[in-house]
This record gives sequence, C-alpha cells and structure tokens, in this order.
Amino acid sequence: MKEYDRVKLTVEKEKYTIDGAHKGMVGWICDPRNINGQWLVCFDECDLPQFPTIPVKEKDLEVVWELPLMQVGVNVILFTDTYVNIGLPKGLKGTVIDRGAKEGEWLVRFPVQTGIDCEKVCSVDEDYIADLAYVRVANDDV
Repeated sequence: MKEYDRVKLTVEKEKYTIDGAHKGMVGWICDPRNINGQWLVCFDECDLPQFPTIPVKEKDLEVVWELPLMQVGVNVILFTDTYVNIGLPKGLKGTVIDRGAKEGEWLVRFPVQTGIDCEKVCSVDEDYIADLAYVRVANDDV
C-alpha cells in the first residue's frame, strides 16, 4: 500500500465507526507514511457532511485501486469530476502521450464529441494523478 491508493475498510470496529467509517467504505491513503502499521485514510465515498479521515490498521484495509506509475502509452480513465469544466467528464478514457511542459505534468489525450469527432489533450499535474485510473483497453477503444 502507498499514498493515493484507494482502499476499502474490511472490518466493522468501534474505533472506526465512532468517526463515521464503516465496513465496506472506500477511501484513499492521504499520507505517505505508514505509522505503527496504520495508514491515514480519507473515506471520501460517503454522504457525510465531513469525510472521515482516520488512521486505519493496514490489516483492516484492502486495496481496490493502486496508484499507477505514470508513463507514456498508458491507458487511463477519469474517475472524478475534476476536469468536467473543460469538457472531460468522469468515466472518459484517454492515453498518456507525453510529459507535460512543467515537471510533474503528463499530457493525456482524450477523445471527445463536440459535434464532430475530435480529441482533447489535457495536462494532468501529478498532484491530481489520483483522478486517473489505469485501464486495460485495446488502443482502438481509447
């Protein structure tokens, strides 16, 4: 496990439920350090006014999505609405095509429909890399 991995809570324990985290909830590891066998997890897939962000024992977590190591040619899918304001909705598939102009950026090509078939290239900063998930698709599907 590592920072930005998406994890699921696999147990129901009072020490987690007291903060609003229950078995089956999904969140992300939001600190690179594993302290005393625990990861700091933000459970952001819930309908609470504030997302529970709590230390959770590694043995009580299951990785549901592992943060990829970005590289050219990798197929990805957006799984947040971070880029919806520039016409890239959640669920859109794309391909990493190059490093960005700035350190820590990647260029991702997304096919989009704007009346005619075209594509949009978006620069994705590594700070937002958790918005992307690897997908295995044939090149003609992207």
